[in-house]
Amino acid sequence: MNRKAGFTLLELTVVLFILTLAVALIAPSLGRPFGQLRLQAASKDLAALCRFARTQAISQQGVVEVVLDRQTNAYWLRGPEWLISRLSGIEHVNTAENPEQPWEARWRQARVRALPSGVTLKSVVLNTGPLREDERGAMAFFPNGSSTGGEVWLSNEKGRGYRIVVDPSIGRVRINAAESI
Repeated sequence: MNRKAGFTLLELTVVLFILTLAVALIAPSLGRPFGQLRLQAASKDLAALCRFARTQAISQQGVVEVVLDRQTNAYWLRGPEWLISRLSGIEHVNTAENPEQPWEARWRQARVRALPSGVTLKSVVLNTGPLREDERGAMAFFPNGSSTGGEVWLSNEKGRGYRIVVDPSIGRVRINAAESI
């Protein structure tokens, strides 16, 4: 018997079929954790921006706001032009005057962030009340460390989410996990 060592075409076909079946069953489950990671990263980023705003308000002795826009699913830092222009290493955006309060200083926006796909500002409750889906609101941080406070719920398409709570008396920022919103 002079048989050469190797695989037959039938054996290779069976192995390829088994590998294809395994990949087809496992691949959808590999994408699931990334949605949760995007949600967690967005929550940490928003909380970090709130902490940064509080720190800058105290150190620069001015009012700094974190603006939340439910319509565009974005958030950013806003403050007097003199204060925001001092922050180095931050991308600056347009400067605008508040038409409702022309006596206030000119305000500049910086650090604009859009939430990743699949993550939304599910609920925003500020000291003025809850924001509708087409509204924009802000949490202000003051030079004494306090804030106007509020709660922001970020969620993904599966309803899982995180709640970011800003204490009005001391400006402390906390993140709480919530299974469903």
